[in-house]
Amino acid sequence: MRLDRLDKTVFIVVAAALVLLGVILLRGDQVGVQVVRSSPAADASNVPTRGQISLAFSEPLITSTLEGRLSLTPEITGDVHWNGNTAFFVPSRALQPDTVYQLIVKAGATSQRGRSLLQDYVMNFRTGQPRMAYLSPVDGASDIYVQTLAGAEGNQTPQRLTTEQFGVRDFAISPDGTRMVYSAKRVADGEMDLWLVNADGNGREPLLTCDEQVCQAPSWSADGSRVAFERRALITGAVGKTPGPSRIWVVEVASKQAMPLLDDQQRLGFLPRFAPLGDQLAFYDSTRSAVMVFDVATGQETQLPSVFGDSGAWSPDGNQLVYSELVPVEESRYNQLLRADLARSVITPVLTLSMTNDASAAWVPQGDRIAFGRQVRGGPGGFGAQVWVMNADGSNAHALTEDAGFNYGALSWSADGQWLAALQWNLTEPNAIPEIWLIDTQTGSRRRFVGDAWQPLWFP
Repeated sequence: MRLDRLDKTVFIVVAAALVLLGVILLRGDQVGVQVVRSSPAADASNVPTRGQISLAFSEPLITSTLEGRLSLTPEITGDVHWNGNTAFFVPSRALQPDTVYQLIVKAGATSQRGRSLLQDYVMNFRTGQPRMAYLSPVDGASDIYVQTLAGAEGNQTPQRLTTEQFGVRDFAISPDGTRMVYSAKRVADGEMDLWLVNADGNGREPLLTCDEQVCQAPSWSADGSRVAFERRALITGAVGKTPGPSRIWVVEVASKQAMPLLDDQQRLGFLPRFAPLGDQLAFYDSTRSAVMVFDVATGQETQLPSVFGDSGAWSPDGNQLVYSELVPVEESRYNQLLRADLARSVITPVLTLSMTNDASAAWVPQGDRIAFGRQVRGGPGGFGAQVWVMNADGSNAHALTEDAGFNYGALSWSADGQWLAALQWNLTEPNAIPEIWLIDTQTGSRRRFVGDAWQPLWFP
């Protein structure tokens, strides 16, 4: 068969493509599987002591082949969880502050295509000192500040991360501790947008511009790829613009593309909170009077009846949710903490019902204790909510504060589980300015950390 000029050209192009493909395949086998991204990055400093450690591979691995090949020095055990090509190593305890760690993945881990990690992957990083972020001042335009615990002193000058003209409404720290997402007013009484900033104050950039909307209450997904938030349309009335009903949206951090969480855009939702592990997101649905748990990966929903109005606190493994419910007793109603075991589909009381209002649960990162606020109804001196702590199974519940005339809330655990931050209000002073206090849960000692501040959050 005679080939004309066009046939010859096509033949040459196809042959060249086959040769190139062969070279790529051969080269791929020679190079093998690669670690294309790590968190923290190689030689990173000031890494949070409870931050996520993740490795993204160039292609999907046979997960079992990584077992026994990943190690951290100084030695610490942990569990490995997967999301696509990315392995997440979750240490069994907090890392030591101001310490150089070496992460090693031994050669031999194999991909689903039969390629292997041909040589050891080794990288170092240094942890930082325990740090807390918070908003200040309470009245006026608040900004995000970061302050180091620095042992028992805590007197270092705080670092200011933002300078928003009309203030920051709220914020969340990424699971790896390297970035923050926050909501900030664009104008005094109008739109509220979402912004990103690095934990050192650099790299400020818009995440989502919310025209004629208020976007607030952000929450990071476990892998740091998405942010859930409340989105409220601004409604113009006789006295200006006010936010309307809240719905849950999710924005992809890399692409900055946002979409509603639910297909039914009439569904209301408040206080979205992603689980520390996995793809589940809790939020409160006022139309159903329930805490809803939505699996972002599968679309499955679980309904937890509650009229209290809060979306609860996740256990560190993402298998349990503790939330408050109003329980009627004769002519009164009391707040009781309930535990939803999502793996077993069981809801049980955390504590026996008593004449108290229990709320604002916070799990310690190690998972063995839960802090909560307890207000004793009819207690001496008109008690506000006090700080209590108990074992995760509800045993050994005891008070850490007993201050008549003071109220405590916004509880947040340090990464090592030693310190508990709490916002303190003096109920006996008119227009009192709240302060952030620290409680040493090992000794029971307390000290003021910073005044005229709110929303305390420890870095992971």
